[in-house]
Order: sequence, then C-alpha cells, then structure tokens
Amino acid sequence: MKIKLLQKMQQLPPLLWHNQLKLIISRNLNPTKHPMEVHHHSHHPKSWKEYVQEFLMLFFAVFLGFMAEYYLEYRAERHKEHDYLVSMKEDLKADLVEMKIKDSRMEEMVRASNKLNEVIFKPAWNEADIDSIYLNSLIMVSRVYNIDFSSGTIDQLRNAGGFRLIQNEQIVRKISEYEKGKITMKVQLEQLMDRGANVHRIQNSLLETTVFSTKETIGKVVYDKVKLAQIKKQTGSAFLTSNKFVFHEYANITGTMSGYISYYMIMSKMQQQQAKDLIKLLEQELEH
Repeated sequence: MKIKLLQKMQQLPPLLWHNQLKLIISRNLNPTKHPMEVHHHSHHPKSWKEYVQEFLMLFFAVFLGFMAEYYLEYRAERHKEHDYLVSMKEDLKADLVEMKIKDSRMEEMVRASNKLNEVIFKPAWNEADIDSIYLNSLIMVSRVYNIDFSSGTIDQLRNAGGFRLIQNEQIVRKISEYEKGKITMKVQLEQLMDRGANVHRIQNSLLETTVFSTKETIGKVVYDKVKLAQIKKQTGSAFLTSNKFVFHEYANITGTMSGYISYYMIMSKMQQQQAKDLIKLLEQELEH
C-alpha cells in the first residue's frame, strides 16, 4: 500500500509532491490526538445526607400535593354546605307560610263544626238555621287543610349524603327533630282524613248536595239557596231525612272531626316554632 501511494505521489508535480511528503512526515513525527467527546459521569457513592435530602424533597412534594387537593375538596364542600343551608332556610320560610294558611282554614272548620252542633240540637229549625246547616256543612268538606311541606332540600340531603357536609351538630339535630314532627303530623293527618270521609258519607244521606256548585276558582264551592228552595217546594223538605237522630249522629261525627282538626292545629303551631328556631340557627351559621 505504501509503495502504491509513493508511486502515485511521484506522478504529481515536484512542488506539490514535495509538500505532500512533508505533510506526511510531519503527521508521523507529531501525531495529534482527537479524543471523542464523551460525557463523564461521576460514580462516587452518595452519602446518607443526600439520600435523606432526596427523600424529604419527594415527601414534601407529595404532602403538599395532597394538602392542595384536600383544601380544594374542603372549599367545595363548604360551598355545598352554604347552598344547602340557604335552600333549607327558604324551604322553612315556605313551610311557615303554608302552615299559617292551613291554620286559618282549620280554624274556620272548627267554627263551622261548633255552629253545626249548636244548630242541630235546637228543638226546631227556621230558615236561617237550615241555611246555617248547609253553609257550615259546606265548610266542613270544601276546605283544604292538609299541610304540604317543602321537601326539596331535605330530599337532596338524604339522597346525596349531604348531612355529613353540615358541620353544626345543633343544626343537624334541629333538622332531624323537624322531620320527626312532619312524620307525626302525617300520621295525624291520615286519621283526620278518615274522619273527613265519614263526614262526607253522612252528608250524602242528609243533605241535598246538588245545591253545592263549583265556580271557576279552583276549590271554590258555593251554596245555591234558590235551588234549595225549589227542591223544598217540590219535596216538602230541605233535607233527605227528617230523623233528628241521624242529624245528632252527624253533629257527633263533625264534633269528632273538629277534635282531630284542633289537635292537628296544635301540632302545626309546634312545628312552626321549630321552623322559626331552625331558621334562626341557619341565619347565625350563614353569617359566619
């Protein structure tokens, strides 16, 4: 290989050949090293302090991440709690309005029952007494007295496990007491409605119920005195029976219903006080 290289060099012009020869000799006499660029890694063993430092850095990174997530979850739950408390307060206010409306209707029914007892036990009835029996009988069966409690918030709390979000134990206890009161009132209402059904049945055997008619307003029932006069003229009586004992039974049944209504009203008053106390607690909590 070297001989061939020399032969090729001899074929070059003398000056160029001389320069190439000097370059070859110079490289052989003074070789230069061109080391490859490599990355040098330190392989000395780590001290225990470095291990501790790395562990602490990793630990605090995980811990701070956990704390950030916990704080975000905590804030979200506090917002939910606030929304539940505001919604509960609005439901309680609606319940108070509902109970007061129904109380006024129940008071009207109690007065009607008392008037029926007063008139029915008279020895004889005049036209005003007959009108009184019909008008007060109408009141006994046409007034809506069942209290329709708001249940939106409490249903959400039950279904979504929201009770755990309310931190104030006194509020949780008051809500529980309020709900127990509603259950007790529901039982009383069922018994009251049974007595109301009895009143309906005996009215159908005593009164000319066709003289009662409804108007355009929902729940509005009126007594047609003119129609009753026509019936009386045709049949000779304003009632389906002249048996006073049946009327006495009617008075007793309406009196029993009046007692159930009165007790239902007492429960309503107690429930209203619980609602007011709970609203006060909720407002205090929301101010914090």
